[in-house]
This record gives sequence, C-alpha cells and structure tokens, in this order.
Amino acid sequence: MAAAENEVAVDPERFLRTYYDRWNLVGEVELHRKFLLLGPKGAGKSAAAHYLVLRWSKELGPESVFPTFLDFDDVNQTQSPLATLGKRLVGDVAALTDAAWRLFLSIRLLESLCSDMACDLAHDPQVIGLLMQLRNAGLASDDFPQVLRKVREKRGLIGAPKIVEFEGKWTETQEVNVTQLSEALVKIVARAKTPNRHILAVDGLDKAIGDNAAYWQTLAALVRVAEAMTRTLREGQHAYILVMCRSDVFRRVRFADSGKIAADGGIYMDWAAEAEDPRDVELWNYIASKAETEPDRLLSALPARIQVGQSRKMATDRYLLQITRYTPRDMTLLFKSLQERARDRTLTNSQVRRAADSFASRHLLTEIISEATGLLPELLIDRFEQIITHLPSRVFTHNQFVAALEAAGADATQTAVFGEYLFLQGAIGNYAPGVNYVQFYHRRDAHKFQPQGPWVLHTGLMYAFNKPWMLTDAAPGDRIGAQGSTTGGVLNLPSRGSSRARRIGYAGRQVDS
Repeated sequence: MAAAENEVAVDPERFLRTYYDRWNLVGEVELHRKFLLLGPKGAGKSAAAHYLVLRWSKELGPESVFPTFLDFDDVNQTQSPLATLGKRLVGDVAALTDAAWRLFLSIRLLESLCSDMACDLAHDPQVIGLLMQLRNAGLASDDFPQVLRKVREKRGLIGAPKIVEFEGKWTETQEVNVTQLSEALVKIVARAKTPNRHILAVDGLDKAIGDNAAYWQTLAALVRVAEAMTRTLREGQHAYILVMCRSDVFRRVRFADSGKIAADGGIYMDWAAEAEDPRDVELWNYIASKAETEPDRLLSALPARIQVGQSRKMATDRYLLQITRYTPRDMTLLFKSLQERARDRTLTNSQVRRAADSFASRHLLTEIISEATGLLPELLIDRFEQIITHLPSRVFTHNQFVAALEAAGADATQTAVFGEYLFLQGAIGNYAPGVNYVQFYHRRDAHKFQPQGPWVLHTGLMYAFNKPWMLTDAAPGDRIGAQGSTTGGVLNLPSRGSSRARRIGYAGRQVDS
C-alpha cells in the first residue's frame, strides 16, 4: 500500500515489522534531538510518525502511548480554512502569531495529559478549571484561525489560577494575556508527571497555498514555536511534538534561523538518490524490508537487464530507479505494478516494461498533478497533460516550453512558475549540454531551477507520454551551449550512437539513460 495510514489500519503489526528505519527515528525523537521531518511528498514522513507510535506502543504497552494526529487541513476546519488567512489577521507582528501557535499546541498536549489518569495534571482541579476557562474563552478551539483571531483581538484575558506562572505579582483577580498564558501552559506541560508518553504529530504541510504571504508566515510561526517547545520539553520524556513538512514547502518558509532549525532539529528523509551505483540507493533496502526479503533475492525475480531500444540494454536496478522519483511511495507503487504481473514467477523483459509503463501513466503522472494543488494556478493544473503533450521531445528549450504552454491554452507568463514546480517535483531536470549533464532536484535544495533552460523530461513521464528521446527543430534563437548550440533553427545534439549522448541521468550525475 502506498499510504501509511491505510497500511497501519489494515495490519499494524506487519507495518511495524517491515518498517525500514534508516534514521533511528525512535532514538532521535525520544531524546528531543529531532522534531521536524522534511522530505518530498511520498518520502515516508507520515509513515515515520505511525512507526514511532507503534514502536512505543510495543515497548511500553498501547495503554502507555497517547498520540494526537493533526492534519494541517483538519486543523483549520471547514469554516475557517487557512487559505483565507490574510495580512490583516496575521499582521506584521510575528510574536502574536507565535503566541497563537504556542497556545494551540500546548492546549492539545494539555488535553492529552489530562486524559491520562496516571498523570498528575488529570487530578489537579486548577488544571481542569483552567482548561474549562480556555474552552469558554474560545481559546481551546481546534480551529486555528479562530484562536489567532482571539489573540489578535486581545479578547483572551482570563483569570489566572495559581498554577499559571508569569512575570509579576499574582493576585486572586489577576488576569493574564494570551502571550503570558501560552508561555505558562508550555511550562505546565513540561513539568507534568506521568510514566506515559504523549506525542502531538502535525502533518499535512504539503498542501500549500502558493501566493498567500500570510499563509507562509503562519507556517513559519508553527515551525519556530514547535522548535522552542521541543527545547522546553527536554525536561522530561513524556511530551513530544513532531512536525512533518514537505521539503519544497519548507523552502518557502523563510525566517531567521530556519536553516539552523532544519539542520539541528530536522531529519531530511533522503533516500540516496545521488548514489553513483544504483545498488547503493537505500530504496532497495526499503522495498526489500516491506517484502520481508533481501534486496538480492528481490531482484532475482527480475531479468538482469532490460531492453530499452532496438540494440540497447540497461541494468534492471538502474532502469527501475529512473522510472521513479526516488521516493518510497513511487517505489512501492512501481513494485505493486510489477507484482501484478509476477504471479509467483520470474518476470520477463516485456512484463517489466509494461509494469513500468503502467506505473508511469497510472501513478507517477497522477501524483505529480495532484501535488500541484495550492502551488499552481488552477488553469495550469487543468492543462497539465496538454502542456507536457506539446513538448517536442525529452530535451526542450525555454522557447519550446513557452510554445507548449501557449499551444495548451495556458498563460505563457506562468512559464517560470510551472517550470520550477516541475523541477521541484523531479518531473524535469536542468540540462547542461556542453557536458551532457543533468541536475534533477529530487525535491532537494542541492540544485536550483535554471529558468533559462534547457531541461530534460523525467524518464517516467517520457514513457507516460510516449515522447521522442532526441530534439530537433529547435526554435531560432534558442541557445543551449557549446555542444548543443543552435544553427539555422536546428538544435545540434550528439547522435544516439555517441557514448556521451547516452550519459544523461539523475541527480546531477551521469548515468546510462
């Protein structure tokens, strides 16, 4: 199954048994060293959170683990979607948005702790009364925009019980504002006493709103607050925060120390796409673990080499990897397609090719289009397949890309936006014709989109759209480098017989294509 939630629901024991923990997630999170999981959609971020909960449940007992899963789309509720957050509500003062998130997250943990009968807070009348006050004031809502609105309007003053600590002298009638309250709640959560573990997992940060600056400011505040709370929670081993964010979304969340936070508190779920030897890619260990076998045995069910042209053969491991975007989800779906044709026997060359074609058209293309929601204008998403169809071949220039958008009836002024999206999704790569070198982002920040082109289309999409592999008839004026310069409107690339022409591949390295 491609979705971790479905696999956990159907057979949690098998999910736990076959999970491939490359990053020692349990140890890193348990000691509060890491709180942020970064990676492309399909890299296994949601699966990691479920694995962590199941591991703790197995070690401590299911009654000792209290998970709270918040999908970012569910956080906002239907009446106040985060997409509607505007500058007027978010404002220029980051501290207030931070306070709203601090309040929102700490209340979720406080509610979890109060449901734990082994926790001292569950039997403290002051804490129970405080939660009641928070609910009555509208501050315990699971509608984040509503909480933010309360904070902005400064209507969140409540009477402070003795358990709330803040700067200044406490009196029976003392009222505190939400900033003071949010900081006090974090301390209450951190000082709670319980033998059990409570984890708040915030997921769904891959459903982005492209042009809403307030939305990105809100995400920045969430990451800042989660990092600060994680540092405070190091006092004990009973409360944890885990934030899962798509890497290209995090790239747009800009604030001071964002790089440091990602480096110190983040795990980048990288599956070694840059490995020179395809057998060194960690995805083989992942897929073998899911199949409860060894990588060599898994590959023994496939032909050693795949015929990819009239006279060319490619190593099967390299061929299969190039069909994917180097993510567990892609690999799982590809092997599911292979499994449908295996029927307990060794697959033939043609069966592997048909399985690859099926994966590319049924899964890869669908994934890339669906991930565009919120990041691309609706018209571009609607014309997505038409645009790719109008590309002349595997290698294409800037002028040809513009022409493809125009031919599909899309707005050609969106060329850079659409191109960067394709690049971030691993759908196209930068092409350096002088050295026949390709940079595929694989949704990492190691390579940047080159808006001037030229580019190379992903191998899987080549199969999905049945595109020709060599480029001819480039538009006059397109210039793409020394070896691939244009003359009289024709793009001169090395011939298919040239060994250099065959050395175009993934992740900024040269491989057989």
